Amino acid sequence: MLVTTSPRNGDKPLIDAAELAERLGGRADVSVLADQDAAWALDAALPEKWHTYGGYIRIFLADASEQDPAERHPLVYVNARRAADAIRHIMTRIHSIASVWTPQTASEPSPSTSDHRTAQLAEENRQLLARLDAVTKDLAAARRDKRGLQRELKGAHDGDPSFLLPPTIYGDSEKQFRYEIEQVWLWRYTENERQDWPLRPYRFGPDWLASFDGKLPAHRRDVIDIVTDVLTGRAAELAGRQVRPHKTRASRGAPQLVRGDGATAWRCNIKNNSPAAPRMTWWKLTDGTIELGRVSLHDDTRLR
Repeated sequence: MLVTTSPRNGDKPLIDAAELAERLGGRADVSVLADQDAAWALDAALPEKWHTYGGYIRIFLADASEQDPAERHPLVYVNARRAADAIRHIMTRIHSIASVWTPQTASEPSPSTSDHRTAQLAEENRQLLARLDAVTKDLAAARRDKRGLQRELKGAHDGDPSFLLPPTIYGDSEKQFRYEIEQVWLWRYTENERQDWPLRPYRFGPDWLASFDGKLPAHRRDVIDIVTDVLTGRAAELAGRQVRPHKTRASRGAPQLVRGDGATAWRCNIKNNSPAAPRMTWWKLTDGTIELGRVSLHDDTRLR
């Protein structure tokens, strides 16, 4: 049996599996793992030496045993830039493994021996296919469980998202808030993203912590998500945030609010399409430092 993977989720295999199966003429089955989850699930069910990945092809002999050396079931490299030559290369590799099928020789095996070996190979192949089918079903069940957990998580977030916040480890409000910002940034941004989107220097304005006293117009975790996007500069690239200048007055054409030290005022949405949609305001200082201003309702435009 030959097993091939897709190089990345959503991509097609590097070889034409149907053409390869036709070239094999029924002497081996060709199975395609359409995404990385399926490949990982199969890897978990097989010895590490038999892993299949990256769009490559693993040739499994019908009488496979876990005691076999890895080279007995080789992984065939497929060059994505020369995919047209891949099938020819695979066929050559298969023919080099004498035990895949009985080669034509001057001395043919007796019918009884040949029939017995054919039946044995067919049974072992059936077992491998059954194992692959079981892995595929387990993967489908895991995906259903994942979707269910995601729905539960969303429901909890819509209700009480306090469990989505880092634990309280500081009695000082400013230290705790800085800790939460850092932890949420680490959660939401991958290691590579953190290199591209570092947290820029920031400080709290005179009304920032006070705006969290009492009932917030938005969940604290939602606010911290916004803060991390603002501090990295990513908020300006997210359409839903609607980052825009905070103006001196609500009228159209009013200029942006600028403080005496040259800092410019900005605001963005915390929620969209909700009553009195909450907003967050901040100052951007001339050296790039962010001074967090307030969290308030839509019509509350005070900022100092």
